Amino acid sequence: ASKLCKDVERIILSITMDTKAPKKYEKLRVFKDKVKETESRIKGFERALNQILDEDEDMALMNLSRLITHPERFVLPASQDILSAESDEPELILESYLQQAFCASNSLELLTSKIATTEELVEIRLDTIRNRLLFVTTILTLIMSFLAACSLVGAIFGCNLWNGLEESPTAFSHIWIGTLSSAATLFTF
Repeated sequence: ASKLCKDVERIILSITMDTKAPKKYEKLRVFKDKVKETESRIKGFERALNQILDEDEDMALMNLSRLITHPERFVLPASQDILSAESDEPELILESYLQQAFCASNSLELLTSKIATTEELVEIRLDTIRNRLLFVTTILTLIMSFLAACSLVGAIFGCNLWNGLEESPTAFSHIWIGTLSSAATLFTF
């Protein structure tokens, strides 16, 4: 579990430092799966140890040195006092292993939360990039709308139809100013 923790923390650090790391995201996903698998194995180990620790008879029979030297004490049915006395040493050893399993389980839970935090950081970065793209797309759409409004006026007056404005000396400047102000109004909304 400690090697897995070191590997995951190294990947998390490299992802947080490097914004363009698609291969590292895949490695993080693989490590996340390994962490989940290891965590479930440790939980199973903890359950098995707890079941063994709850059985005094099994614990007493694990004391092999006493079983060989004093076999008469282990003739079943043995009294609860004898089972308690003979199960002390194996119980201490198994409780030590159980504490190590709890420690490994806690470190894996911490690692899982670090992975989740890194995933959230990546999602925030991707959201920021998506928002920038949406902003640029919106600005380009507004500019295109502005240009389309201007070209509409040019297209209407570019037709070879008689409209009576051909003789006016100020018609071109009025239409030009009106088109730009209309397009600017569209652009601001």
